[in-house]
Amino acid sequence: MTTRHYIAVADLAPSERMWSIMFPDFPGVTSAAAEFADVPQQARDALATAVEDIVAEGEGLPLSIEEGRCTEADPAEFHDPRYVVVPVEVPEGSARINVSIDRSLLKRIDEAAMRRGMTRSGFLAEGARKLLRTPVDQGGSRSPPP
Repeated sequence: MTTRHYIAVADLAPSERMWSIMFPDFPGVTSAAAEFADVPQQARDALATAVEDIVAEGEGLPLSIEEGRCTEADPAEFHDPRYVVVPVEVPEGSARINVSIDRSLLKRIDEAAMRRGMTRSGFLAEGARKLLRTPVDQGGSRSPPP
């Protein structure tokens, strides 16, 4: 996966208690956060979901900061905008691989994938993503995410 970066705009209107989050390059993609400290994570989650949907539908993504996009939001739409650079992982396309795995484990993987409506490849990729997000402690073992 490749990481791209997009701009999110967070705004707290005087009559609101929640920060509104929107993405100028992704019309209709929004989120909210109770505290400004929560804005980056909420923005990452919203953008990741939007990118997954866009890619799954076979549509192209807007240009990112790395690709020279200079996003500007209309300041008249906001009370006190805060701009946040949001990273998102973008798939680079599939690669065919050959792996060896115990047959009984493979059977369990296939059954679990079928129950979830997933392919074997999708199931294995999702498991790998979850493990990659789990920090490795000093001894080399994985510790649970905070």
